[in-house]
Amino acid sequence: MKPGISFNFETIKSDASSWIPSFPNPADFRFDYYRLLNNSPKGLASPNLGFNNKVAVIGAGSAGMTTARELFRCGFDVTIYEASGRIGGRLYTIPNPNGDTQAGMEMGAMRMPFFAKPGSENSILGYYLNKEAGVKNNNAILTPFPNPGSADGGTGIYINRGYGPNNQYQTPTLIDWNKGDMPNNETLQELTKKVSDFGKNFSIPANNFYTQDNTLWSVCWGKMVGFYEKMTFNDLVLEPAMSQQNILNAIGNLDTFDGNVGGFGMTKEQTELLYTIGTGDGSWGAFYSISALWFLRCTFFGFDSNLQTVEALKNAQSLPHYNSAVKDYNNVALKPPTYEGIQALVEYLFYVPPFGMDESLYENSKLFVNTPVTSIDKVNGGLLVVTEDNPDGELYNFVTVSSTQWAAQLSMEFNGFTQEELPQAKLTTENTQHNISSCKLFFPLKQKYWELPGNKIPQIMVTDTYIQDMYALNWNSKSEDNGVLLASYTWEDDSLKLLPFNEQELSDLVLTKLKEITTSTTGQDITQYVDTNNPVTIQWIKEPSYIGCAKLYRSHNESGNMLDLSYNQNYAKASGLYFAGENYSVEGGWTEPALRSALDCVIQLLNNAGATFNFQYFNYDSDYPKWPNL
Repeated sequence: MKPGISFNFETIKSDASSWIPSFPNPADFRFDYYRLLNNSPKGLASPNLGFNNKVAVIGAGSAGMTTARELFRCGFDVTIYEASGRIGGRLYTIPNPNGDTQAGMEMGAMRMPFFAKPGSENSILGYYLNKEAGVKNNNAILTPFPNPGSADGGTGIYINRGYGPNNQYQTPTLIDWNKGDMPNNETLQELTKKVSDFGKNFSIPANNFYTQDNTLWSVCWGKMVGFYEKMTFNDLVLEPAMSQQNILNAIGNLDTFDGNVGGFGMTKEQTELLYTIGTGDGSWGAFYSISALWFLRCTFFGFDSNLQTVEALKNAQSLPHYNSAVKDYNNVALKPPTYEGIQALVEYLFYVPPFGMDESLYENSKLFVNTPVTSIDKVNGGLLVVTEDNPDGELYNFVTVSSTQWAAQLSMEFNGFTQEELPQAKLTTENTQHNISSCKLFFPLKQKYWELPGNKIPQIMVTDTYIQDMYALNWNSKSEDNGVLLASYTWEDDSLKLLPFNEQELSDLVLTKLKEITTSTTGQDITQYVDTNNPVTIQWIKEPSYIGCAKLYRSHNESGNMLDLSYNQNYAKASGLYFAGENYSVEGGWTEPALRSALDCVIQLLNNAGATFNFQYFNYDSDYPKWPNL
């Protein structure tokens, strides 16, 4: 996920009997999924379906696999269709080319939020990785992700060919940004303070209303959405700041509150600096044209606090099918599970039996990889799923779609649905939503250079060059690990600049620039520590099963966002069709929004199917969030 501002959130607890989660937690899905899962170890519900229990799950990423596993636990007959040759989706851990003693490379999501830290029991990811009964002694090994300003080996800021803001340095300089401190530059410190002040201001409404079990937060947030929905992120950065007292006065009367809690109050010059250094997270400038609401949802509701990297599940060798030959339903070989990296989450969901069950989803579902779905047809008796390999199709009672919206648009037709079942506005939203591009270039490292005596090269660098951000990191669980270098991490327009180059050309470009930066500022060459023979890269916009790395959205787009969010509640009972995944959410990031959307999909499907929820203190009608019928 795209990381954000490094705020130390103070956890605000809700009443233990309430379904309102503790803060921080997402602004819109204000529901305690952790509590529901924790109190439903044998499945969320007990359906009374008879033979009407066939469900197709399209997509084998984290959302699809969560949907499949939770429905399987409730007694459904599950079939999974995956267009690519692997499970995991945008949780994509590639083994290190230098062997299994070295850290893997996270080509997709790599920094995980836990609302607000591991052990908070406030996130779905935390439940599956560290709490679920089936995990037992195999809970995840987590390590704080070394974001800019939080890395032990320091951060260097490279601006204006090293001459800094306003050409203030006489020779090329890397501006120091030590762990837990502010950048060692007065101009950047002023910028950082404005970011921090806005964060404190924005949290005032949430601190006052979020955890109250009433409608005050919905009213307050609705008015804030109305005010900020028309802004881009760049507008928000330039919007004048407000004082805390004025904000407190404004929210004191929600009847007259207009939703405005101010902006960053930056100058145009400061926005240019923010483009490069971000706010403890790498550059933000490529996101300036997106909606301010995306940034607000992503940043100030816990998605960017205490971010962790997932190294592995403990005692992975004791887990089912560890490093063993596995195959799909057509006997196509799958990558053996090793339960390493963030991809371990999807491997766990698929290969490890749920609590109280002897067999896993792997033994009890039909998985078809390399099988794009070409159409979903509403016919008498159910939904017909047609694939390239099966043009006659297979009939199901329910279908859940978790593929990204652009991938669905370009490969899949929806036939036979009425406007009451699948309104044209939903298809228009799918066809016009905004997915972004992202490019990563990794190398194995020969040494963890930032730990060497006499080293002057920082562990992390943020730059205004075409490489944008550089991260060096390692897995502490591997004693022989030399670390890996994410030599260039770019988004949106910054990644599109790199699109024309193949892996070798991109490697040459990036290594040349890194050598130039480090030798001109520190007198040391970072490339001496890089295994330049083994680059690993990905351009998510070129992946046909994804066609982009994440959903962002433009300003004035809230109606489309809410239609995506509310479809399962308002239309799926009639259509039998459900949507799950990050692309159908409104929150910033990949994994947690995907999991939350998947559970919403499951809950709506169970309710529509007349199931009885197993936790006696949960009632769908009174306890679960409801969305307007758009």
